[in-house]
Amino acid sequence: MNYAIIDLGSNTARLSIYRCENNQTVKIFSSKKIAGLAGYVSNGALKTEGIQKACVVLNKFKELALKYTDVTNIYLFATASLRNIQNRDETVRIITEKTSLIPDVLSGDEEATIGFSGASQFADCTNGIMIDIGGASTELVLFKNYKAVKVISLPIGCLNLSIDYVNKILPTEYERKQIKTAVNHQLSKIDWNKDDKYPLIVGIGGTVRAVLKLSHVVFNLPLEQNKIETCYVKKMAKLLKNNENDIYQTIYKTIPERLFTITPGLIILQQAIKKFGSENILVSKYGIREGYLADRVLKKNDKHNINER
Repeated sequence: MNYAIIDLGSNTARLSIYRCENNQTVKIFSSKKIAGLAGYVSNGALKTEGIQKACVVLNKFKELALKYTDVTNIYLFATASLRNIQNRDETVRIITEKTSLIPDVLSGDEEATIGFSGASQFADCTNGIMIDIGGASTELVLFKNYKAVKVISLPIGCLNLSIDYVNKILPTEYERKQIKTAVNHQLSKIDWNKDDKYPLIVGIGGTVRAVLKLSHVVFNLPLEQNKIETCYVKKMAKLLKNNENDIYQTIYKTIPERLFTITPGLIILQQAIKKFGSENILVSKYGIREGYLADRVLKKNDKHNINER
């Protein structure tokens, strides 16, 4: 049986399709579109244009799922894109009417927990911190002995920080300092570590994957390498700050959809690294969509091994 999982995020909407049979789950198709819904929020409400854009994207995903992969089960969940807006009920009603898909709006804690569930099936989640830097929120999980011990969702993401603090295309030095201050203010609310250090960060989501992809190109790392030392994040931030080595041209060629959001995303990641004393980042291919499939759809998390075809 095939299942389609749609993740409606504040910056990016993603469709993943899985074939589940014989206690095996294989991802057979994926697609993403930059929706930028956080940019359509005014006075705390998602504007009509944003709702319409969400519906267009969702209907395209629905058409893809039904036409090309024989999917009969389509599940839609939303994170900060709908969680943080004042007109959530109205938006959910309109999306349901226009697409016949009912959004499951996850709380911040649910998003963090489900993301960890997905990542823990594929990454070494013995002890450390999981981070998921989204468009309008950042989820962190403290895990020990393969179990989530503490979770938190912070109202900062790569897109809403860009919208709130950057006036033009690229942030100035002053704007970077403002973003850093905002990030550290939110991170200061976390008192997990105190005197403890967490050498490993497990990263999920598009921002961390973009950092890895860019690191492969800029630092000539092996393409199969999915674990990087945190010093590369510091080096990357320095390149962005000084616009060295035509770094923004490299970004445009490598991850063009992240041109406006990579700097805020890197600042969140860098400050988290400092706070937790982390030395390495393990970037998981899988995260919240796989966790949602296992926890909310299949409910057989321990009986499925998810592999990429």
